[in-house]
Amino acid sequence: MTAVVALLRGVNVGGHRKVPMARLRAVAEALGHEQVKTHLNSGNVVLVAPDDATPERLAAGLAAALRDDVGFDVDVVVRTRAELDAVVAANPFPDAAAEDPGRVLVTFFAADLDPDPAFDAAAYGHEQVVWAGREAYVHYPDGLGRSRLAPDVLTRAARQAGTGRNWRTVLALQDLLAERAG
Repeated sequence: MTAVVALLRGVNVGGHRKVPMARLRAVAEALGHEQVKTHLNSGNVVLVAPDDATPERLAAGLAAALRDDVGFDVDVVVRTRAELDAVVAANPFPDAAAEDPGRVLVTFFAADLDPDPAFDAAAYGHEQVVWAGREAYVHYPDGLGRSRLAPDVLTRAARQAGTGRNWRTVLALQDLLAERAG
């Protein structure tokens, strides 16, 4: 059995595309996953899946089951414990994350990144972006709420949609995965 985190994109934001966390847990459990726990109300679910289930198959299965249950498409990105541990270890903004974890965001993507070479984060303000594998790390020194570097800008630059989590949430998900890894 493998501990993984599934991250849903674009749910429960501004009262749209609602996926109650109790429903998310029930859908995951109905698929046969164990030790299912959600974190916050933003589409984070940690679970234990069979060892033969690849992250891609887990994401597709959960997305299909959610579509059947809630009636709309939900993009799902899955990371194993080892993958999330690597994301944490690779943080290029450790001082900023320690000082104010709400100002460091990791955007998770389903596929390897090939960002637009013309993208320049400096055109949007003081933000810094580091592309790494299937993640983008973004430091928002003035706060995310004031930034012009919005998710749709990152989507265009990355050439694919992703789902962001602040550093505090990333660390909480890492802890939940560690509890399930035995």
